[in-house]
Amino acid sequence: MPFAVRLAAAAFGISLCLAPDGRAQTAMARPDLSSVQYSCTFQSSWAECGFGEQAKVAGRASLVNVAGMTGVRLHTEPGDSNVAGSADAERNDLRLSQAATDCYEGREQWWAHSILFPGDYVDPPMSTTTWNWCVVFDFHNSAPGGGQANFQINAWPPSALYPDRPTGLGFQVAYGSQSSPTVYRAPIGPVVRNVWYDFVYHVKWSSSGDGFFTAWVNGAKKMDYRGPTLYAGQGCYLKLANYHTTLGRASSVIHARVIRGTTPGAVSRTPLEGVPPVIGKR
Repeated sequence: MPFAVRLAAAAFGISLCLAPDGRAQTAMARPDLSSVQYSCTFQSSWAECGFGEQAKVAGRASLVNVAGMTGVRLHTEPGDSNVAGSADAERNDLRLSQAATDCYEGREQWWAHSILFPGDYVDPPMSTTTWNWCVVFDFHNSAPGGGQANFQINAWPPSALYPDRPTGLGFQVAYGSQSSPTVYRAPIGPVVRNVWYDFVYHVKWSSSGDGFFTAWVNGAKKMDYRGPTLYAGQGCYLKLANYHTTLGRASSVIHARVIRGTTPGAVSRTPLEGVPPVIGKR
């Protein structure tokens, strides 16, 4: 059985065996492994998958096994600031190159990844004079300079002083001017600890109106955005993140199974709301 098929199967938590003719078989409908283009399950290291760490101190990131999946724990300590342009904010991120992300104008992709908030994850405090926040995943624009990432998952404070301030988990898309972007947001819900969030995305990367970004969480559709998904003349690269305003406490976020493919069956472990089921190829 090809190694790439074995690796992709591991991302779905599927045990494969061989039929007499040498083909993979399982007791359930198989995912579309032939359409997987990139897969990282963190079995040995994140570096083997092409990720590079952005950290204040070596060893902040570590491999863990939690709730049945192998992943990478991104950990920050007080004072983990001034990391890869973070200024006063604290960061322990893993960065994938633009080439490995394959994020260029006109590309259409399916992505999946999983996030778990462990017991030592610290919520950002309620915003008062300044906004407090945490970013746990993003597709970052490729050019240097200011501006929001083109897509990110925000973990906002659990409560807010005013109704116009977001709380809990939410998606965010930024486009238009890099220095003063237009921002679109979609809520997900409160942060729940010690459970896996399985995210699936169907995206077309475009700086024009033909772009789109549809997102599912544990199979439920949570965002269906239509419009630009890139800044003009740029692409993007993927980041697994634990990037937040100063907390004064150590905090961790755990990431697992990052997959890119050409079909929903290539990436999703569960049925997706509004998407017909896809039977994998033999």
